[in-house]
Amino acid sequence: MKMNQDGSLDAMFRYEGTTCTNMGRPLTFNYHVKLGTRAEGYPVLEQCCVPAEGDTGHTAMCQYLENPSALMAAIDLEKPLNGDRLNAVLSWQRNPSAAGCYCERSSRDHKWGLVLETIHYALAQEEIMQDTGTQ
Repeated sequence: MKMNQDGSLDAMFRYEGTTCTNMGRPLTFNYHVKLGTRAEGYPVLEQCCVPAEGDTGHTAMCQYLENPSALMAAIDLEKPLNGDRLNAVLSWQRNPSAAGCYCERSSRDHKWGLVLETIHYALAQEEIMQDTGTQ
């Protein structure tokens, strides 16, 4: 994570998985999340999810093969918890999905949950160390 001069944070997350069909082709997506300040409760200000540079695995997903522009538009437009405080991820009810691909909304929500929960955990640990003065 990178703290900006205004106290906001930029976090990057890299997801590596496989397609569910086509013999499990590897795919990699990059996530970027911009959060507001700690004093504001870390509101989610920006979210972005895109295939990593050089990734070709996403082109083997069944929904991509069926309608590439619709799938990529859905991935681009979905920004769960945007505008909410990061703590909202702890009570966010989403359908369980362990699929490695991005074809279904539940799979995409699952991955966004992993991203936001990981960021939440890292910030909580950092706050504990700051507040207690431990390293």
